[in-house]
Amino acid sequence: MLSFVYLVDHFKITSVLRVLNSILSIIGLLATTWSLSGQNLRLITQLPKKVHETSGIELTGSNQIWTFNDSGGEPEIYLCDTSGQLLRTIRIQNAWNRDWEDITQDDHGNFYIGNIGNNNNSNTDLTIFKIPNPALTEDSVLTAETISFKYEDQNEFPPSSESLYFDAEALFWHQGHLYVTTKNRTQPFDGKIRTYRLPDTAGTYVAKRIATWSSGGSSMMNYWVTAGDLSPDGSKLCLLSSDKLWIFYDFPEDNFFAGKHEVIPLNNFSQKEAVCFLDETTLYITDEELLGGFGRNLYALKITSTPETSQREMHTSASLAVYPNPCKDWINVEGDLRGRMLELFDEKGLRQAIFNPDENSLRISFTKYPAGVYYLKMKDDQDRPFVHKVVKSNK
Repeated sequence: MLSFVYLVDHFKITSVLRVLNSILSIIGLLATTWSLSGQNLRLITQLPKKVHETSGIELTGSNQIWTFNDSGGEPEIYLCDTSGQLLRTIRIQNAWNRDWEDITQDDHGNFYIGNIGNNNNSNTDLTIFKIPNPALTEDSVLTAETISFKYEDQNEFPPSSESLYFDAEALFWHQGHLYVTTKNRTQPFDGKIRTYRLPDTAGTYVAKRIATWSSGGSSMMNYWVTAGDLSPDGSKLCLLSSDKLWIFYDFPEDNFFAGKHEVIPLNNFSQKEAVCFLDETTLYITDEELLGGFGRNLYALKITSTPETSQREMHTSASLAVYPNPCKDWINVEGDLRGRMLELFDEKGLRQAIFNPDENSLRISFTKYPAGVYYLKMKDDQDRPFVHKVVKSNK
């Protein structure tokens, strides 16, 4: 039910349904708030009421968060700090806010604001506004240069329901180019995510599709992309969704989906629409406000290592026996299990099961799981997680 009304809210059909969405989302948030203490996702503050629909963030320091409101908001950006104070408001001339969705920064400090929201896939005024770094001026008004574009493979406005690939909420900069990653509103949802490239200078362009990737899910609200950012050294791409994020790494040049990736469950479902790297291992994330003032939060998330490194480090600290491995129908798990929680994840990072053993041995059936790689996760006495890789084989 929560997911359904959340989808309805995104399409903004009626104010009544938006209110219903907020009420049910609050219930969901209250049910998951306490789980945050066991995760890397950390609540920093609630942002000012002025930015109730925060839809993108960019940083000019750990305590300088620039954001804006999305569709229908004023063509303004707002500077906030990590205590939730509104410090500055800057109006953007030569710009309009039909549906601002993300913001990014180049290596000279210029900001790019993506007027790229396209819920119905029917808009022909897709625009990115380029402004000088607002932290380097005391002006309250900045004039934008305009970058207009269309997608090279969109020929219908709108296309058919199974081809609704042209809404976007993720924008990032890399080596002289801007990259737009689409959200996907296909019906039925097929999970295909597209990334397009265009120049970072004023002009009118045809955005070239450079990559396609599948998020792997069938639930639109859990697997569409609502924001994106590239790490400062350009080695990691983060894409955000409502309850998870994906980290891509080890990719060649700008072929972002050709390397490896990790799924990080956030165990918190809300209308998350903004993500930005603070440094190579820290992300800031925000979500929009719901009825009653819930949401509008700024979070921090630490990402410390790739999956391979994590498993290698965690294995050395774990005194856990898992056998047979590879397995076919079941595994035995032995160790200091009593009173602890074990979680089983598939290779996409989706949790498949939770176990709370009352003895120091446990047998887990794998008969209902397809062949593949799984990860068994548990925490030690110091609340540090460790993981065992389990291979399910049909042979």
